[in-house]
Amino acid sequence: MKATFRKSMIWLHTYLGVILGWLLFAIFFTGTLSYFTPEITRYLMPERGSISQSQQLMIAHSFSYLNKHAGEAEEWRIALPLERSALWSVQWREGKQRQTVTFNNQLAARENETETKGGLFFRNFHYTLQLRGYGGRYIAGIAAMAMLLAIFTGIYTHRRFFKDFFTLRPQKIKKWTTDFHALAGILTIPFCIMVCLSGIFIYAIMYLPYTANANFERGERGVNRQIIPSLPSLQLDEKVIGSDNLLSEPPSTSTPVPNYAHILEKIANQWREPNSIARITVEGVGYKNSRMIVERSKATTVSNRADRLVFETYTGKSLEGYDDETVPAQIRRILYGLHQANFAPFGMRWLLFGLGILGCALIATGNIIWVTQRKKSAKQNPFTLALVEKGNVAAVAGLILASVSFFIANKVIGQDVAGRAQLEVNTFFTVWALSAVHAFLRIKAAVAWKEQFALASGLCFVTVAIELVLFRDRIVRSVEYLDSVYLSFIPAFFASGIILYWAAKKIGLRITNAEIVAKNTKPSTYEK
Repeated sequence: MKATFRKSMIWLHTYLGVILGWLLFAIFFTGTLSYFTPEITRYLMPERGSISQSQQLMIAHSFSYLNKHAGEAEEWRIALPLERSALWSVQWREGKQRQTVTFNNQLAARENETETKGGLFFRNFHYTLQLRGYGGRYIAGIAAMAMLLAIFTGIYTHRRFFKDFFTLRPQKIKKWTTDFHALAGILTIPFCIMVCLSGIFIYAIMYLPYTANANFERGERGVNRQIIPSLPSLQLDEKVIGSDNLLSEPPSTSTPVPNYAHILEKIANQWREPNSIARITVEGVGYKNSRMIVERSKATTVSNRADRLVFETYTGKSLEGYDDETVPAQIRRILYGLHQANFAPFGMRWLLFGLGILGCALIATGNIIWVTQRKKSAKQNPFTLALVEKGNVAAVAGLILASVSFFIANKVIGQDVAGRAQLEVNTFFTVWALSAVHAFLRIKAAVAWKEQFALASGLCFVTVAIELVLFRDRIVRSVEYLDSVYLSFIPAFFASGIILYWAAKKIGLRITNAEIVAKNTKPSTYEK
């Protein structure tokens, strides 16, 4: 403990950042990309495109397909395309076996879909760190708690809010980094508190297992059973025949068609926004007491669970739905929804993305400031200093490099290559590991920063070139159907390439200036 409380807070703030800075940067960076999870998945799957069919037509076509190909299944599920995902699929279950079929805008079933982890790779890495079981979630939770502590100690450390906010000295890189760190911290305080608190609350039961085990029979599962409402189990007994349902026309096959037209009419009176349905599930296909669960789009709610209505499948009669969730469950779901931001419209999602990038910059500059300040001190262990300095390169520039490589791997690996999704992931971690090796092999960390930013910039431009050369048909099709989600990735990569090139050039100029200064201050042979 330091001599004064403020000095103790500064010490705690500093070393929380140094010890967990690399981990926090990885979590924040992949979490920031996760704001566009459906869009990234859509970009990485060439067959995905805008679907302009009406929901009523898609539902009719889906039920017709399921009736023809999965009449003996126990459960049907229809996932309708939303503006962000463009995924239209049907799924059915027979016993423990599930089968999924996706459709395109021409109502045709796709034979093959690109095997890729898509945007889910970044989302899953964000909170699991690619660790099996719950290990990654515990580590991410500890990191979130440490980030909250770093925020509050940082607030106490930088007490001169207004002076720090309006101070930015671009002339000297060291002072500029310190000023920018303070500015980024002030701008992102509400955002960082929100994402850290909500992330902790999502897995609050997992982080407090003793409370759950002491008060509920089945621990965490018992808590979920108590606070999350569910429908009673179906007791299937009597099959439906064609004349038992309210269809206007007799079914063409032995399996009756759900009375979806009547159900859609009821839904339209309650959910008035366009394309309100996200998912339809039919349980107990072919039985009289079969029920249909219709789930609303999450775009209308902050919670991560949307409204659901329940009907008798073959009569269209409304059934008693889910009970209202308890207040703790509602709070948790709202915090979950805030964390994921599925409710956010296009502009707000970009705002959150920008705040996430600022949060990443806050963490990165904090570690760079620690190195800069310790270089002035003769007491600092040279090995520790070199480890943090070069580790910063791998943690920041290396992660950016690995992420761009993930996108390129998706574009260049053949569609028929077995296990291509895992190859994309392997590319990501291989490039990240090589960036660490490169950083530690370079004598000067500044040179490693420059080279890795320059390479990342080049790869961004390569990604754009690959898209323009190999996927011209998709670009033309996207322009024709006004697929702004896909088309926005090309300028995004181009802009990222320019920013990374600018960063590499700035670092290069700094290296050159440092070499000139060193050469001019070196005593000549005559002076000796």
